[in-house]
Amino acid sequence: MPLTFESPEARLSEEMEREHEIRNLKETVGALREALEKQKAGTASEVAQAVAEAHSEIRDLKATVAEMRIELERRKAAGEEAVQKVMAQSAEEARQAKGSVQALRDQLETERAKHAEAEQLQKRTHRDQTAELERTIQTLRAELEAKRGQK
Repeated sequence: MPLTFESPEARLSEEMEREHEIRNLKETVGALREALEKQKAGTASEVAQAVAEAHSEIRDLKATVAEMRIELERRKAAGEEAVQKVMAQSAEEARQAKGSVQALRDQLETERAKHAEAEQLQKRTHRDQTAELERTIQTLRAELEAKRGQK
């Protein structure tokens, strides 16, 4: 490589160009840093907002789940209460039916007893009437034979 000598003015001009280029690069770096910081701040803000919205949505969902649990428990209790009411009503109806059946049985037994008594009375009356008729027949026969024997 051959040695070339530059003039001091050329060197100064070259140095000024380099300084100017360095200044431009520093300004560009500064502008890029500022843009990057703004972007980071915007991104951080968006992330924070998204996290806040997510927390809000989670809170709303938890509240909805709690309300649904309460409603489910209320409906379950209402269902159990309805079952208990139906069971109690069925038990009462069964008790009343048993009472009615027993009353009808008692009435049937009373009627049977009355019927048996009436039957016994009728048999006794029939027997008494038959005995009375037989006595009357014997008396009439005796009278008839006595009249025949007198003739």
